[in-house]
Amino acid sequence: MSNLQVKVEKVEKKSNILRQLKVRVPAAVVSSRLEKGLREVQKTAKLKGFRQGHVPMPVVKQFYGEDVRHQVFHDLIDESFQEAVRGEKLRAVGRPQIETPDHKTGAGEHDHSIEEGKDLSYVATVEVMPEIEVKGYTGIALTRESTKVEKEDVKKIVDNFLSAQAQLIPTADSHLARKGDSAEIKFEGGIVVDGKVEAKAGMSGSRMLEIGSDTLIPGFEDELVGMKKGDTKTFKIDFPKDFYEKDLAGKPASFTVDMLEIKEKQLPELNDEFAKQMGYEGLADLNKKIEEHVANEKKGESDRKLRSDLLQALIEKNVFEVPASLIQAQTRALANDVAQNLKRQGADDKTIQEILLSEMENISKKAENQVKASLIVEAVAKAEKFEVTAADLDAEISKMAVSMKVEEPKVKEFYLNNPSRKEDLEYRIREERTLGWLLEKAKIKDAK
Repeated sequence: MSNLQVKVEKVEKKSNILRQLKVRVPAAVVSSRLEKGLREVQKTAKLKGFRQGHVPMPVVKQFYGEDVRHQVFHDLIDESFQEAVRGEKLRAVGRPQIETPDHKTGAGEHDHSIEEGKDLSYVATVEVMPEIEVKGYTGIALTRESTKVEKEDVKKIVDNFLSAQAQLIPTADSHLARKGDSAEIKFEGGIVVDGKVEAKAGMSGSRMLEIGSDTLIPGFEDELVGMKKGDTKTFKIDFPKDFYEKDLAGKPASFTVDMLEIKEKQLPELNDEFAKQMGYEGLADLNKKIEEHVANEKKGESDRKLRSDLLQALIEKNVFEVPASLIQAQTRALANDVAQNLKRQGADDKTIQEILLSEMENISKKAENQVKASLIVEAVAKAEKFEVTAADLDAEISKMAVSMKVEEPKVKEFYLNNPSRKEDLEYRIREERTLGWLLEKAKIKDAK
């Protein structure tokens, strides 16, 4: 912790989330830091005519004085600001805007304004965590979605199992293609401009696809229905208005398709033998395990929806300002998650950037809601005096060790040696407890 001498001469509350501090660093501290900086430079200074480490101080000041003043200014601003907010017990977020008597900076873009023998004075404007007094957080009316497992839920998964194990059998030449068939096609396409077709890269090629799987743009696969092996068909279709390639979005297109071959799915027989091949004891066990899986999935989805509805209700009941820096940080985190997910799906950098730009408003809104929800839950935990004890921490670490299949002492040592990670874990435990308590206090009815 810094022992820097700092004088906070004034603190103004500009809004619920904005504070302005007038800070002064004494001249003695400034002079001491400048002298120390120059001595450090003198040790390594290399100038023609002098041995390294033996350059006279007046020469060091002449050649390096400006750089040292600039660096000392940066260091003193950063250290004194941290000391000031710590002394005033402010929960600052983001970087401050610094204004010196002769220069106003953006966030973190300090221009040096420092002299030996003179105080360093500046005004720092910074966002802080909002002071929230949460209202109406008990007795919230919620509806729990049904978790009942229907026969169709099980049948859908069984059908997927059968489909995954199906064989593709070539059909007779007279067979008319239908949904569910697999078609091998060759196609050439382009954009329709003034009644003429202009070829476009990526709009021609060959592929095998299942008709009705919506692999291609909407409407394309419908045109394949009724075609026979050897048929050629030309048709027009519009690209979706929200198509990810902006230069194609909403544009009319024309395609010529050659049907090379049609194959039908031949499903395996659904019996005990099939179930055993899938790793189950038999057909009854397969159905039972699928029902259990669907029940768990539905319960998880119902619980997530209930929490989401709870948090949305709390957000609507409690209106408050949110620091822009928190929203920006969460927006960056969500955008990075989207980008990584798209990358795993094989999207290239250009496509990822286009999708992020088109979705940025939604991502930013989602980030704002997440920040609001987090702040509200934290405020409720504070109001209800929920604390995380050492026993709570040990219990959670034990659960994590089992889940990760790692020795418990190693997990515990990791958190003890990483205070910030330990703090994050404590926050998650407190958040879970608070959400659980809020749900206990809510008025929940089951959907019909």
